[in-house]
Amino acid sequence: MSADLLTKTTCAHCGDTCDEELIKSREHSFCCHGCKTVFELLEDSGLSGYYEMEENRPGISMRRSKKSQHFSHLDDPAVMHKLLDYQDEKQARVTLNIPQIHCSSCIYLLENLHKIEPAVRTAEVFFDRREVAVHFNIEELPLSKLAALLSSIGYEPDFSLNHLSGKQERSNNRPLLLKIGIAGFAFGNIMLFSLPEYLAGPGGIDQQFLRLFGGLNIILALPVFLYSSLDFFRPALASMRQRQWRMDIAISLGIIAMFTRSLYEILSGYGVGYMDSFTMLVFFLLAGRLFQQKTYESLSFERDFKAYFPLSVIRINAQGEEESVAANRLETDDTIVIRNGELIPADSVLLDDGGSFDYSFVTGESEPVKIRKGELVYAGGRNVKTSARFRTIKPVSSSYLTRLWNSEAFRKPRPESLYSASARFSRYFSPGVIAIALLAAAYWLPGEPGLAINAFTAVLIIACPCALALSAPFTLGWATKVLGKNRVYLKNAGVTEQFAVVDSIVFDKTGTLTHRDESEIQFRGRNLEAQEQRLILSALHENTHPLGRAVYTELKKSYPGFSSERIIKPDAYREAAGNGIEAVIGEHTIRAGSASWIGVEEQADTSARASRMYISIDGLVPGYFEISSRYRDGIGQLVSGLRDSIGSDVYLLSGDNDKEKEHLTPVFGDAGRLRFNQSPHDKLAFVEELKKDHREVLMIGDGLNDAGALRSSTVGISLAEDTSSFTPASDVIMEAGSLKLLDRVLAYSKSAKKIIYISFFISVLYNIVGLSYAVTGTLSPLICAIIMPLSSASVILFTTTATHWAAWRKGLRT
Repeated sequence: MSADLLTKTTCAHCGDTCDEELIKSREHSFCCHGCKTVFELLEDSGLSGYYEMEENRPGISMRRSKKSQHFSHLDDPAVMHKLLDYQDEKQARVTLNIPQIHCSSCIYLLENLHKIEPAVRTAEVFFDRREVAVHFNIEELPLSKLAALLSSIGYEPDFSLNHLSGKQERSNNRPLLLKIGIAGFAFGNIMLFSLPEYLAGPGGIDQQFLRLFGGLNIILALPVFLYSSLDFFRPALASMRQRQWRMDIAISLGIIAMFTRSLYEILSGYGVGYMDSFTMLVFFLLAGRLFQQKTYESLSFERDFKAYFPLSVIRINAQGEEESVAANRLETDDTIVIRNGELIPADSVLLDDGGSFDYSFVTGESEPVKIRKGELVYAGGRNVKTSARFRTIKPVSSSYLTRLWNSEAFRKPRPESLYSASARFSRYFSPGVIAIALLAAAYWLPGEPGLAINAFTAVLIIACPCALALSAPFTLGWATKVLGKNRVYLKNAGVTEQFAVVDSIVFDKTGTLTHRDESEIQFRGRNLEAQEQRLILSALHENTHPLGRAVYTELKKSYPGFSSERIIKPDAYREAAGNGIEAVIGEHTIRAGSASWIGVEEQADTSARASRMYISIDGLVPGYFEISSRYRDGIGQLVSGLRDSIGSDVYLLSGDNDKEKEHLTPVFGDAGRLRFNQSPHDKLAFVEELKKDHREVLMIGDGLNDAGALRSSTVGISLAEDTSSFTPASDVIMEAGSLKLLDRVLAYSKSAKKIIYISFFISVLYNIVGLSYAVTGTLSPLICAIIMPLSSASVILFTTTATHWAAWRKGLRT
């Protein structure tokens, strides 16, 4: 076959030229057997749409693909334990680093992996981290075969030593620093060679020296053009192949224009060129890129703020007593107690006789998994049986729990954010800049070719969408950090935008407006025997509802000689949301909850403003606990601030009776905004009713009985107070002590949105002023190269200063 034909034929999979061999199959041409195999595999799996997403073929070349045998070590149990996020007998979940992910086609292919291999259940791509989380049937598809499958379609996972050891690999700036060093070295030396010309008198310097210095300048500038500039050329080429207009295209055209113009002048003897300006241009552009990269790393909005994940857990201390500690304080080999409904915060070994765990948080499947004593329980599982003891074998990974919190299963539909709006604007920015550059060059070219090239280059370099693109991420990122310092933890930075549009606020009462551990509790009924107290304590030990915890805490104080060892583990336990609990302990059945749950009529009102928990032991009702909860400090001021300063409608939903109505009406301003005897379904229906009226709803609850309402609301806040029972349906976890800051948080979010708009205006103004000077051809490209990174720096400085100043003005901790 002729070399001509090989050269002109491109591969149907990867788009590369078939310059080594030409393989025909199904009326298509391929550069190697690997590309042919992948093409046929995708076509047979119904994924041919992958090739329709880009004109120039999105596939990755398979010429250098590795054999699958080198993945066999991944089936070693020790290696699997380090890599897998979750595993049971049939299924597993793993998060893999895929460096080859580069475009929307990659996301399309990887998230449709189940069509190629049915053993893959789901795959979710995290584009910014170049990672894919795969949920798969490990019985049918061992980890080694999953890796081989990904490798066979051009996405070989990166199993680095740091990954296996659990260490975080630090970003490597060495190549960028090397490029900056080369550009700086060339710039400095070219400036030295140019000094004779700059210092020469009216007669200039000898042509022989001029040619010598010109040749040396070319030699020094070539590495800058061929190596240092690659950080602009490669993204530009990738953008063109993906038919996307990014700013790297405009910058690359500017670099090429300046270098080729200088090369022409030196070689033709027409002039001395601008190699000093060219090398300094690249130097400053790279330095600006390093500055942005270092700034992102120091802030680490998408990683580090999640380290505040505010779970708490019960730990058995050295004296054998239970104590509540922050989950991030857990260490390997700590003994912890996980009650019914609570989350396992770290990989642990079960110490008690069997249990059952719901891994829907991890796998999306709610069918409980039975675990025997001594077996491993993975982080993210929820205990659905009686409380059990565990020994932790790994420290808590806040970033892993937060990634589960942000998984697709719990994601809400959102309107277009300022993130996506700025990205869309930046997409149209580049072609507009190139059009302006061409028009400026065309205007000056007939009379002054030098001025035309200068104008063309200056326009391409000074125009900067980076400032536009940085406005939203930096403002929202800083806002997220500020809120985190005030113990308000957001699922992601975009929640700040949702805060800013809220116009209706719905409070749960018990455990939200009231303290969970500061209640006056009285038992009304006959005297309880010691064994009855022990049975009630053992049943309530499993419960995480605020009223149940309050009664448990009070009852154990009055129990003679109480210790954790006195707790009897129930043989069976269940909770009915909004009603109560039932525990079977030996031959006894204990129920605690509402009158209807126990099966008795509500007693006459003998104590205003008190909730009741009725008790039944083996069908007999010895009496009920009367709980008078203390409201959190500043609730009246908070509701007033939300209603008057923020302009929101404020509502209260409570599962309790209406004994508090008279007391709460003055606080909320209208009895019509108070609803009592609300079941979890009623709360959900109320939120849905508000949304039908086009209201943006903020729901604040305890995360236990309010999961449906939290998920349905625009923003759901789960209030955290000494418990690991929160719902992934919430968007925010707020520590209980920060509830009084809610009005300030909402006001601050509105300020953050204004800051984004102001920074947008600053960016647009900079580009208008800069371009108006650049098109005249009088602005040196070197000055443009200095000004461009300064524009990004100014936006970063403005957003940083403005977000902290706004927080200080709102009375938030910075």
